[in-house]
Amino acid sequence: MPENPYAQETVFAPSPRPTSVRFGVLAFLATAAGSAYLTRHCIAVANTTIQEELDFNNAQMGLILGAFSFGYLLCQVPGGWLGNRFGTRASLAMLSVLWSAFSFWTAAVSSLSQMIASRFAFGLAQAGLVPNSAQVVKDWFPIGRRGFVSSIIAVSMSIGAALTMEVTARLLEEFHWRWVFRSYSLVGMVWAVAFYVWFRTLPRQHPWVNRAERALIERGDDSPMSRIASNTVKPPHGNDDRLRAGAMLRSANLWAVCVQSFFRAAGYNLFVTFFPAFLEFAYGVSRKDAGALTKWPLLGVIAGGLFGGLLVDAILQRTGSKWLSRCGVAIGSLGLTSAFILGSSWTTTAGGLVGVISIGAMCSGISLSCAWVGTIDIGGRHTAIIVGIMNMAGCLSGVIVTPLLGQLIDYIQLTDGNWNLVIYLHVAFYLAAAVSWMFVNPNKELMAQ
Repeated sequence: MPENPYAQETVFAPSPRPTSVRFGVLAFLATAAGSAYLTRHCIAVANTTIQEELDFNNAQMGLILGAFSFGYLLCQVPGGWLGNRFGTRASLAMLSVLWSAFSFWTAAVSSLSQMIASRFAFGLAQAGLVPNSAQVVKDWFPIGRRGFVSSIIAVSMSIGAALTMEVTARLLEEFHWRWVFRSYSLVGMVWAVAFYVWFRTLPRQHPWVNRAERALIERGDDSPMSRIASNTVKPPHGNDDRLRAGAMLRSANLWAVCVQSFFRAAGYNLFVTFFPAFLEFAYGVSRKDAGALTKWPLLGVIAGGLFGGLLVDAILQRTGSKWLSRCGVAIGSLGLTSAFILGSSWTTTAGGLVGVISIGAMCSGISLSCAWVGTIDIGGRHTAIIVGIMNMAGCLSGVIVTPLLGQLIDYIQLTDGNWNLVIYLHVAFYLAAAVSWMFVNPNKELMAQ
């Protein structure tokens, strides 16, 4: 039976100190993100291994990687709707079971069509992770802490990706890629059971949450953060419970958020799809070394993400400006990302290129929490669906850009072309993302249009 978000609340004796259940919630969200990326990105390290065994070329591998993005795109909004309809407790647990099962399916297939189908289904199942996680952040954390909380979840994704690159590269030296994929699938199954037993959709439903913690979550801590929340432009009363397609289509705010998501994801996708193959082809490094080197840009994203979460909250606390906290930080960090990635084209070794790109990746990581909290600000009570739409735009870049990147790599190989074309393309992606943030207004909720 679906969980009832309006169930009778538990009555507690007065308590002067808040309980800390929300930190357990954050730990579960972080491990879900890491688990999801473990199963998502192991295929990037196994890329050339799978190509050799199943006789795929780079363009076909791009289709396989793009199939995940297409499924991920299609189910962003339905995935967010699941959380609104059945509660985030049931939806996140169910989705984790499904994506783990579909990852196990990938380990069993042996043809191009089967591989595409399994990755497409895998993308469908993982699509609900981000919108439902964003809804949990809104439901379980006060506004003045959402930047750091969002950064923890976002960097956990990169931690999962970085560990996947390093661990998978080592495991593939000893074990068949199918065995590795099957082993990774078990992690999500275990997480789903533990999460469903412990978590509740809303704080008032959890037996361990006292009134003080609920007050902290719902009203803040009587700091300026509580007053900032009340200054946000709210939707008018009446029909604001319904998401109106016309209002969404007319919203410059939503379009700008989606455009930045598209280009930011297009830049990041290189690191988790073709970057190991790029290092092998362009610099002649071994498969194991390529996997090990790929972890450094991802570690850069992690470091930047943690710093960005603190920076977003600190600027909001000091200035009370959501625009500076969200948009200003994103514009500056993504602009620096473009500059460092462009600088990497002047390096002459794989290590040098990875080092400079990793600094740029660290700058891009700073913008992660901006995207989360900025979209939560805009989404209001419809956060899960609006974050799903934003993330859907990022998925669209995977559908479009990843296959084209595979074709570009094939073209460079066949023509003995300039490998810096890959670098220049990603400079353009991050610049476009930076410009898009100039048109975002985090002070205006979507249905207030």
